[in-house]
Amino acid sequence: MRLSLIAAGIILMSANAYANTNLGQQLSICAAKTDKTVRLTCYDELAANAKPSAQIITTAKTTEIALLETPKPPVTPSVVAPVAVAPVVASSQVLSVDDFGLQKKVIEDEVEKIYSEVISVKKDALGAFVITLSNGQVWKQSNSKYYKIKKGQRIFIETGALNSFLLGSDERNATTRVRRLK
Repeated sequence: MRLSLIAAGIILMSANAYANTNLGQQLSICAAKTDKTVRLTCYDELAANAKPSAQIITTAKTTEIALLETPKPPVTPSVVAPVAVAPVVASSQVLSVDDFGLQKKVIEDEVEKIYSEVISVKKDALGAFVITLSNGQVWKQSNSKYYKIKKGQRIFIETGALNSFLLGSDERNATTRVRRLK
């Protein structure tokens, strides 16, 4: 009896190995197709014709036989003590005003808006302004929109969509896009 089970297992495993080799060839054929619709149809046909793996069937039968042969211990009811659940604390970086505009990823505890005074204003060759703030940060206008700014003006820089930054002032209802240089 055992010898026949071992022989059956070997036959199923070799059939599985052949099926995997054949499946690999068929997948290669599908992958070589250049038209997206034809390639997807090829993959769908392979999936529709796929049969359960012989190894999975063998494992399921082996498990079933093992379950039938093993005596089950008697079930005794037990009292489960309540487990104290500790609160999950997310480790977040401590962000400061000095780091504003330098982060590459959006972090939930990120500073959303800073206020500062303009120390100097320069124009680059294309007419975009480069400003230095009282906190030492240097920002450059990143769009070509005209925006009037002068030395000593109190401005804010806030986060915009997709990690962009907007410069504006409370006296005006307009903003312009900027990026931090240093």
